[in-house]
Amino acid sequence: MKLDQAPFERDNSLLKIKKQLRVIVATPLGPNGRGGIDRMNDNIFENVDSRPELNITVKRLVTRGQRGLFAAQFVFAHALLSLFFATQLRKVDVLHIHLSDWGSSYRKTILGATARLLGIPYVVHFHGVGFDQFLAAAPYPLVKALDRLFSESEQIIVLGRYWARAITDRVPQAHDKISVLPNATKLGFEPQISALDSRVRITCLGELGERKGTPQLIEALLEIAQRQDWTATIAGNGKVEESRARVSALGLSGRVLIPGWLSSAEIDELLCRTDILVLPSFAENLPMVILEAFAHGVPVISTPVGAIPEVIDSGRNGFLVPVGDVSSLATAIEKLIEDPELRVRLGWAARQDHAEKYEIGTYVSKLGEIWRKSAPR
Repeated sequence: MKLDQAPFERDNSLLKIKKQLRVIVATPLGPNGRGGIDRMNDNIFENVDSRPELNITVKRLVTRGQRGLFAAQFVFAHALLSLFFATQLRKVDVLHIHLSDWGSSYRKTILGATARLLGIPYVVHFHGVGFDQFLAAAPYPLVKALDRLFSESEQIIVLGRYWARAITDRVPQAHDKISVLPNATKLGFEPQISALDSRVRITCLGELGERKGTPQLIEALLEIAQRQDWTATIAGNGKVEESRARVSALGLSGRVLIPGWLSSAEIDELLCRTDILVLPSFAENLPMVILEAFAHGVPVISTPVGAIPEVIDSGRNGFLVPVGDVSSLATAIEKLIEDPELRVRLGWAARQDHAEKYEIGTYVSKLGEIWRKSAPR
Protein backbone atom coordinates (compact mmCIF):
# COMPACT_ATOMS: atom_id res chain seq x y z
CA MET A 1 0.00 0.00 0.00
CA LYS A 2 1.49 3.34 -1.05
CA LEU A 3 0.68 5.67 1.80
CA ASP A 4 3.13 8.21 0.46
CA GLN A 5 1.80 9.96 -2.61
CA ALA A 6 3.34 9.34 -6.02
CA PRO A 7 6.49 11.42 -6.65
CA PHE A 8 7.00 13.88 -9.47
CA GLU A 9 8.72 12.51 -12.57
CA ARG A 10 12.20 14.08 -12.56
CA ASP A 11 15.47 13.98 -14.46
CA ASN A 12 18.84 15.17 -13.09
CA SER A 13 19.49 17.55 -15.96
CA LEU A 14 16.11 18.52 -17.37
CA LEU A 15 12.44 17.68 -17.03
CA LYS A 16 11.35 14.75 -19.13
CA ILE A 17 8.94 15.54 -21.95
CA LYS A 18 5.76 13.65 -21.17
CA LYS A 19 3.54 12.07 -23.78
CA GLN A 20 0.08 13.56 -24.06
CA LEU A 21 -2.37 11.79 -21.78
CA ARG A 22 -6.12 11.82 -22.39
CA VAL A 23 -8.24 11.25 -19.30
CA ILE A 24 -12.01 11.00 -19.02
CA VAL A 25 -13.30 11.77 -15.52
CA ALA A 26 -16.66 10.31 -14.51
CA THR A 27 -18.29 12.90 -12.27
CA PRO A 28 -21.83 12.78 -10.83
CA LEU A 29 -23.41 16.19 -11.44
CA GLY A 30 -21.06 18.13 -13.70
CA PRO A 31 -19.59 21.66 -13.49
CA ASN A 32 -20.61 23.62 -10.39
CA GLY A 33 -22.50 20.59 -9.08
CA ARG A 34 -23.77 20.50 -5.52
CA GLY A 35 -21.41 18.26 -3.60
CA GLY A 36 -17.79 17.73 -2.64
CA ILE A 37 -16.91 15.45 -5.59
CA ASP A 38 -17.95 18.01 -8.18
CA ARG A 39 -16.29 20.87 -6.27
CA MET A 40 -13.13 18.77 -6.22
CA ASN A 41 -13.41 18.11 -9.96
CA ASP A 42 -13.91 21.81 -10.69
CA ASN A 43 -10.61 22.50 -8.93
CA ILE A 44 -8.84 19.65 -10.77
CA PHE A 45 -10.03 20.71 -14.22
CA GLU A 46 -9.14 24.35 -13.65
CA ASN A 47 -5.63 23.45 -12.50
CA VAL A 48 -4.95 20.93 -15.28
CA ASP A 49 -6.15 23.39 -17.94
CA SER A 50 -3.81 26.07 -16.60
CA ARG A 51 -0.69 23.85 -16.73
CA PRO A 52 0.29 22.90 -20.30
CA GLU A 53 3.54 21.35 -19.02
CA LEU A 54 1.52 18.43 -17.67
CA ASN A 55 0.45 17.56 -21.25
CA ILE A 56 -2.82 16.13 -19.94
CA THR A 57 -6.27 16.71 -21.39
CA VAL A 58 -9.27 15.99 -19.21
CA LYS A 59 -12.89 15.61 -20.20
CA ARG A 60 -15.94 15.25 -17.96
CA LEU A 61 -18.29 12.31 -18.23
CA VAL A 62 -21.43 13.28 -16.31
CA THR A 63 -23.10 10.14 -14.96
CA ARG A 64 -26.12 11.49 -13.06
CA GLY A 65 -26.76 15.14 -13.87
CA GLN A 66 -28.74 17.75 -11.99
CA ARG A 67 -32.31 17.17 -13.23
CA GLY A 68 -33.57 14.49 -10.87
CA LEU A 69 -33.62 10.70 -10.74
CA PHE A 70 -35.84 10.19 -13.80
CA ALA A 71 -33.53 12.17 -16.07
CA ALA A 72 -30.48 10.54 -14.47
CA GLN A 73 -31.02 7.24 -16.33
CA PHE A 74 -30.84 9.05 -19.68
CA VAL A 75 -27.78 11.00 -18.58
CA PHE A 76 -26.07 7.74 -17.63
CA ALA A 77 -27.00 6.08 -20.94
CA HIS A 78 -25.49 9.06 -22.75
CA ALA A 79 -22.33 8.70 -20.64
CA LEU A 80 -21.94 5.06 -21.69
CA LEU A 81 -22.39 5.97 -25.36
CA SER A 82 -19.89 8.82 -25.03
CA LEU A 83 -17.34 6.45 -23.53
CA PHE A 84 -17.89 3.96 -26.38
CA PHE A 85 -17.37 6.60 -29.06
CA ALA A 86 -14.32 8.04 -27.27
CA THR A 87 -12.82 4.55 -27.36
CA GLN A 88 -13.56 4.04 -31.06
CA LEU A 89 -12.04 7.44 -31.88
CA ARG A 90 -9.00 6.71 -29.67
CA LYS A 91 -9.66 9.75 -27.49
CA VAL A 92 -9.21 8.13 -24.08
CA ASP A 93 -6.19 6.60 -22.36
CA VAL A 94 -7.54 6.35 -18.81
CA LEU A 95 -10.98 6.51 -17.21
CA HIS A 96 -11.17 8.07 -13.74
CA ILE A 97 -14.20 6.77 -11.79
CA HIS A 98 -15.38 8.73 -8.75
CA LEU A 99 -17.19 6.21 -6.54
CA SER A 100 -19.46 6.94 -3.62
CA ASP A 101 -22.14 4.62 -2.21
CA TRP A 102 -25.80 3.77 -2.84
CA GLY A 103 -26.90 5.02 -6.29
CA SER A 104 -23.36 5.87 -7.31
CA SER A 105 -22.23 2.28 -6.78
CA TYR A 106 -24.78 0.89 -9.26
CA ARG A 107 -23.76 3.37 -11.95
CA LYS A 108 -20.03 3.00 -11.38
CA THR A 109 -19.98 -0.81 -11.36
CA ILE A 110 -21.73 -0.71 -14.75
CA LEU A 111 -19.28 1.95 -15.92
CA GLY A 112 -16.34 -0.16 -14.75
CA ALA A 113 -17.70 -3.25 -16.53
CA THR A 114 -18.11 -1.18 -19.70
CA ALA A 115 -14.53 0.05 -19.43
CA ARG A 116 -13.28 -3.53 -19.06
CA LEU A 117 -15.31 -4.59 -22.10
CA LEU A 118 -13.85 -1.71 -24.14
CA GLY A 119 -10.33 -2.32 -22.89
CA ILE A 120 -10.02 1.05 -21.12
CA PRO A 121 -7.82 1.05 -17.98
CA TYR A 122 -9.51 2.80 -15.09
CA VAL A 123 -8.76 4.38 -11.72
CA VAL A 124 -11.28 4.14 -8.88
CA HIS A 125 -11.42 7.22 -6.63
CA PHE A 126 -13.32 6.27 -3.50
CA HIS A 127 -15.46 8.87 -1.67
CA GLY A 128 -17.97 6.66 0.18
CA VAL A 129 -19.03 7.54 3.71
CA GLY A 130 -20.86 4.66 5.40
CA PHE A 131 -19.13 1.97 3.33
CA ASP A 132 -19.45 -0.89 5.83
CA GLN A 133 -23.10 -0.14 6.57
CA PHE A 134 -23.84 0.19 2.86
CA LEU A 135 -22.22 -3.14 2.01
CA ALA A 136 -24.15 -4.85 4.81
CA ALA A 137 -27.43 -3.65 3.29
CA ALA A 138 -26.48 -4.00 -0.41
CA PRO A 139 -27.63 -6.99 -2.47
CA TYR A 140 -25.03 -9.72 -3.00
CA PRO A 141 -24.61 -9.15 -6.80
CA LEU A 142 -23.80 -5.49 -6.20
CA VAL A 143 -21.26 -6.35 -3.49
CA LYS A 144 -19.51 -8.76 -5.84
CA ALA A 145 -19.58 -6.17 -8.64
CA LEU A 146 -17.94 -3.62 -6.33
CA ASP A 147 -15.26 -6.12 -5.33
CA ARG A 148 -14.51 -6.68 -9.01
CA LEU A 149 -14.51 -2.93 -9.71
CA PHE A 150 -11.74 -2.53 -7.14
CA SER A 151 -9.79 -5.69 -7.94
CA GLU A 152 -9.64 -5.06 -11.71
CA SER A 153 -8.80 -1.37 -11.48
CA GLU A 154 -5.31 -0.14 -12.34
CA GLN A 155 -5.12 2.14 -9.30
CA ILE A 156 -7.34 3.01 -6.34
CA ILE A 157 -7.32 6.44 -4.71
CA VAL A 158 -8.59 6.90 -1.15
CA LEU A 159 -8.76 10.04 0.96
CA GLY A 160 -7.12 8.65 4.09
CA ARG A 161 -5.50 5.62 5.70
CA TYR A 162 -8.81 4.75 7.35
CA TRP A 163 -10.33 4.07 3.92
CA ALA A 164 -7.24 2.25 2.66
CA ARG A 165 -7.74 -0.26 5.47
CA ALA A 166 -11.48 -0.49 4.77
CA ILE A 167 -10.86 -1.47 1.15
CA THR A 168 -7.95 -3.85 1.73
CA ASP A 169 -9.93 -5.62 4.46
CA ARG A 170 -12.61 -6.17 1.84
CA VAL A 171 -10.43 -6.76 -1.26
CA PRO A 172 -6.94 -7.89 -0.15
CA GLN A 173 -5.64 -8.10 -3.73
CA ALA A 174 -6.18 -4.33 -4.04
CA HIS A 175 -3.46 -3.67 -1.44
CA ASP A 176 -0.68 -2.72 -3.86
CA LYS A 177 -2.92 -0.51 -5.99
CA ILE A 178 -3.96 1.91 -3.28
CA SER A 179 -2.67 5.48 -3.04
CA VAL A 180 -3.70 7.77 -0.20
CA LEU A 181 -4.39 11.18 -1.73
CA PRO A 182 -6.41 13.53 0.49
CA ASN A 183 -8.65 16.10 -1.14
CA ALA A 184 -7.20 19.50 -1.98
CA THR A 185 -8.36 23.05 -2.67
CA LYS A 186 -6.97 26.33 -3.86
CA LEU A 187 -5.26 28.45 -1.24
CA GLY A 188 -7.52 31.22 0.05
CA PHE A 189 -5.97 34.40 -1.33
CA GLU A 190 -8.66 36.83 -0.19
CA PRO A 191 -7.96 38.34 3.25
CA GLN A 192 -10.18 37.50 6.18
CA ILE A 193 -12.70 40.26 6.86
CA SER A 194 -13.23 41.27 10.48
CA ALA A 195 -16.75 41.57 11.87
CA LEU A 196 -17.89 45.17 12.24
CA ASP A 197 -19.64 44.37 15.53
CA SER A 198 -16.72 42.23 16.85
CA ARG A 199 -18.96 39.21 17.28
CA VAL A 200 -17.40 35.81 16.57
CA ARG A 201 -18.84 34.26 13.39
CA ILE A 202 -19.52 30.51 13.45
CA THR A 203 -20.10 28.66 10.16
CA CYS A 204 -21.29 25.17 9.25
CA LEU A 205 -21.40 24.05 5.59
CA GLY A 206 -22.83 20.83 4.21
CA GLU A 207 -26.02 18.84 3.75
CA LEU A 208 -28.24 19.80 6.68
CA GLY A 209 -29.50 16.77 8.56
CA GLU A 210 -28.70 14.00 10.98
CA ARG A 211 -25.50 12.73 9.31
CA LYS A 212 -23.88 16.16 9.47
CA GLY A 213 -24.97 16.64 13.08
CA THR A 214 -27.14 19.68 12.35
CA PRO A 215 -29.58 19.00 15.22
CA GLN A 216 -26.66 18.66 17.67
CA LEU A 217 -25.10 21.89 16.43
CA ILE A 218 -28.35 23.78 16.94
CA GLU A 219 -28.65 22.35 20.46
CA ALA A 220 -25.04 23.34 21.20
CA LEU A 221 -25.73 26.90 20.04
CA LEU A 222 -28.74 26.94 22.37
CA GLU A 223 -26.43 26.02 25.28
CA ILE A 224 -24.35 29.17 24.66
CA ALA A 225 -27.31 31.39 23.73
CA GLN A 226 -26.84 33.51 26.85
CA ARG A 227 -23.67 34.92 25.26
CA GLN A 228 -24.17 37.90 22.96
CA ASP A 229 -20.76 37.74 21.28
CA TRP A 230 -21.44 35.30 18.44
CA THR A 231 -23.53 34.72 15.32
CA ALA A 232 -23.86 31.55 13.24
CA THR A 233 -24.54 30.57 9.63
CA ILE A 234 -25.60 27.00 8.80
CA ALA A 235 -25.57 26.70 5.01
CA GLY A 236 -26.24 23.87 2.59
CA ASN A 237 -28.97 21.75 1.06
CA GLY A 238 -30.89 18.95 2.75
CA LYS A 239 -33.26 19.58 5.68
CA VAL A 240 -33.24 23.36 5.35
CA GLU A 241 -36.86 24.09 6.32
CA GLU A 242 -36.78 21.64 9.24
CA SER A 243 -33.62 23.29 10.56
CA ARG A 244 -35.11 26.77 10.19
CA ALA A 245 -38.20 25.66 12.10
CA ARG A 246 -36.06 24.25 14.91
CA VAL A 247 -33.98 27.41 15.14
CA SER A 248 -37.15 29.50 15.26
CA ALA A 249 -38.73 27.30 17.92
CA LEU A 250 -35.67 27.73 20.13
CA GLY A 251 -35.68 31.51 19.73
CA LEU A 252 -32.37 31.61 17.82
CA SER A 253 -33.63 33.06 14.52
CA GLY A 254 -32.05 36.44 15.13
CA ARG A 255 -28.57 34.94 15.53
CA VAL A 256 -28.55 31.77 13.44
CA LEU A 257 -28.91 32.25 9.69
CA ILE A 258 -29.84 29.30 7.44
CA PRO A 259 -29.53 30.57 3.84
CA GLY A 260 -29.78 27.21 2.03
CA TRP A 261 -27.36 26.10 -0.68
CA LEU A 262 -24.46 28.41 -1.58
CA SER A 263 -22.40 28.50 -4.77
CA SER A 264 -18.62 28.02 -4.67
CA ALA A 265 -18.10 31.78 -4.89
CA GLU A 266 -20.57 32.36 -2.05
CA ILE A 267 -18.85 29.69 0.07
CA ASP A 268 -15.50 31.39 -0.49
CA GLU A 269 -16.97 34.75 0.50
CA LEU A 270 -18.58 33.27 3.61
CA LEU A 271 -15.30 31.65 4.70
CA CYS A 272 -13.62 35.04 4.41
CA ARG A 273 -16.10 36.18 7.06
CA THR A 274 -15.80 33.10 9.30
CA ASP A 275 -13.94 32.81 12.60
CA ILE A 276 -14.82 29.18 13.47
CA LEU A 277 -15.97 26.34 11.21
CA VAL A 278 -18.02 23.61 12.92
CA LEU A 279 -18.83 20.23 11.35
CA PRO A 280 -20.14 17.79 14.01
CA SER A 281 -20.72 14.87 11.60
CA PHE A 282 -21.71 11.31 12.49
CA ALA A 283 -20.14 9.87 9.30
CA GLU A 284 -17.71 11.34 6.75
CA ASN A 285 -14.93 10.49 4.33
CA LEU A 286 -12.86 13.68 4.14
CA PRO A 287 -15.09 16.77 3.76
CA MET A 288 -13.94 19.42 1.30
CA VAL A 289 -15.22 22.17 3.59
CA ILE A 290 -12.61 21.35 6.26
CA LEU A 291 -9.81 21.87 3.73
CA GLU A 292 -11.48 25.01 2.40
CA ALA A 293 -11.57 26.38 5.94
CA PHE A 294 -7.89 25.46 6.38
CA ALA A 295 -7.08 27.36 3.17
CA HIS A 296 -8.58 30.47 4.76
CA GLY A 297 -6.82 29.98 8.08
CA VAL A 298 -10.05 29.17 9.90
CA PRO A 299 -9.88 26.73 12.86
CA VAL A 300 -12.23 23.75 12.64
CA ILE A 301 -14.25 21.89 15.25
CA SER A 302 -15.30 18.45 14.03
CA THR A 303 -15.67 14.80 15.04
CA PRO A 304 -13.20 11.87 14.75
CA VAL A 305 -14.95 10.02 11.90
CA GLY A 306 -13.58 8.79 8.57
CA ALA A 307 -10.29 10.44 7.63
CA ILE A 308 -10.95 13.62 9.65
CA PRO A 309 -8.56 12.63 12.51
CA GLU A 310 -5.80 12.35 9.90
CA VAL A 311 -6.29 16.04 9.06
CA ILE A 312 -7.35 17.69 12.33
CA ASP A 313 -4.72 17.48 15.04
CA SER A 314 -6.85 18.36 18.04
CA GLY A 315 -5.42 21.30 19.94
CA ARG A 316 -2.98 22.25 17.16
CA ASN A 317 -5.08 23.17 14.08
CA GLY A 318 -8.59 22.63 15.45
CA PHE A 319 -10.59 20.53 17.90
CA LEU A 320 -12.15 17.08 17.75
CA VAL A 321 -15.19 16.37 19.92
CA PRO A 322 -17.06 13.09 20.48
CA VAL A 323 -19.78 12.24 17.99
CA GLY A 324 -23.21 13.38 19.15
CA ASP A 325 -21.89 15.03 22.34
CA VAL A 326 -23.74 18.35 22.47
CA SER A 327 -22.10 19.48 25.71
CA SER A 328 -18.54 18.89 24.42
CA LEU A 329 -19.41 20.64 21.17
CA ALA A 330 -20.77 23.67 23.03
CA THR A 331 -17.68 23.76 25.27
CA ALA A 332 -15.29 23.70 22.28
CA ILE A 333 -17.20 26.47 20.51
CA GLU A 334 -17.25 28.59 23.67
CA LYS A 335 -13.53 28.03 24.23
CA LEU A 336 -12.72 29.46 20.79
CA ILE A 337 -15.18 32.33 21.22
CA GLU A 338 -13.47 33.38 24.44
CA ASP A 339 -9.88 33.07 23.23
CA PRO A 340 -9.05 35.07 20.06
CA GLU A 341 -5.34 34.26 20.37
CA LEU A 342 -6.15 30.55 20.33
CA ARG A 343 -8.28 31.03 17.21
CA VAL A 344 -5.39 32.76 15.48
CA ARG A 345 -2.88 30.10 16.52
CA LEU A 346 -5.06 27.19 15.40
CA GLY A 347 -5.99 28.97 12.19
CA TRP A 348 -2.36 29.71 11.34
CA ALA A 349 -1.44 26.04 11.83
CA ALA A 350 -4.39 25.01 9.65
CA ARG A 351 -3.29 27.33 6.84
CA GLN A 352 0.28 26.04 7.05
CA ASP A 353 -0.98 22.45 6.87
CA HIS A 354 -3.05 23.33 3.82
CA ALA A 355 -0.09 24.89 2.01
CA GLU A 356 2.07 21.84 2.72
CA LYS A 357 -0.43 19.00 2.22
CA TYR A 358 -3.73 20.06 0.64
CA GLU A 359 -2.93 22.62 -2.09
CA ILE A 360 -4.48 21.83 -5.47
CA GLY A 361 -1.33 22.31 -7.59
CA THR A 362 0.66 19.67 -5.73
CA TYR A 363 -2.40 17.42 -5.68
CA VAL A 364 -2.84 17.55 -9.47
CA SER A 365 0.83 16.76 -10.05
CA LYS A 366 0.46 13.62 -7.94
CA LEU A 367 -2.84 12.73 -9.57
CA GLY A 368 -1.22 13.06 -12.99
CA GLU A 369 1.43 10.51 -12.00
CA ILE A 370 -1.28 8.08 -10.91
CA TRP A 371 -3.03 8.53 -14.27
CA ARG A 372 0.21 7.93 -16.18
CA LYS A 373 0.93 4.83 -14.14
CA SER A 374 -2.52 3.52 -15.11
CA ALA A 375 -2.28 4.27 -18.86
CA PRO A 376 -1.08 1.72 -21.41
CA ARG A 377 2.71 1.80 -21.73
